[in-house]
Amino acid sequence: MKKILQLALLFLATLGLVRGAAAETRLLEMRNVDARVVRVKLDGVMEVRIRQGNVPSLSITADKRYIADVSTAQSGDTLHIETEVRGFKLGPSSIRADLVLPNLREVSSEGFGSTDITGFKGEELTLSLEGAGSIKLVGDYRKLNASLGGVGSMQLWIGNNERAELDLQGAGSVVLGGRGRILKASLGGLGSLNAQQFEVDAVNLELSGLGNATVNAHTNAKLNLSGLGSVVVYGKPANRDVSVEGLGKVSWK
Repeated sequence: MKKILQLALLFLATLGLVRGAAAETRLLEMRNVDARVVRVKLDGVMEVRIRQGNVPSLSITADKRYIADVSTAQSGDTLHIETEVRGFKLGPSSIRADLVLPNLREVSSEGFGSTDITGFKGEELTLSLEGAGSIKLVGDYRKLNASLGGVGSMQLWIGNNERAELDLQGAGSVVLGGRGRILKASLGGLGSLNAQQFEVDAVNLELSGLGNATVNAHTNAKLNLSGLGSVVVYGKPANRDVSVEGLGKVSWK
């Protein structure tokens, strides 16, 4: 028993040394990017941080074993970042991309990883997420288009917004906050929407699956439920247009 314990302690100590050595092999590599880029397409397993700044830059941080497997290519106004490493060989934080851009109009992400976007403002932003990743956004855009598939998640905070359009499919979830004028959302499958902290004048919501939605409208609420999901409406809108088919229900707060 004593020998087994000694072997176990030796194994743990060796594992710690291996992990420490692995941590020391992380490299930072600068990649080419210029101010034309306003669209970013991501694919693979990675952690991505996109920040607003006047001088564009792109850095990749990863273990030296994987950094060559991260491909970056710019085509006109579009930047592609992709990791060749797949499966369970590494976690999303094993590879990190830090991107600084003056302007941003579109981000699409596939695979498994996290994307954090902060500091941007503009006329319109389009977000697309497939797979099991996540997107976090803090920004000011007059129009927001967001689509979510798979089991991913979005946390979006938008100021100075005129119109937000959301398309949720699969089993993903969206949390939306800020202030806007119009929210239009379509939910299918098992997806859920929590927009209680997104105050708008008018909501137009279609719910066709098993998902649930929470919204906040001050003036108009148009709801069309054709599945089993439920909707909670805050804000006490004066004008209410509700159609319910199936077992869905609407609650007013």
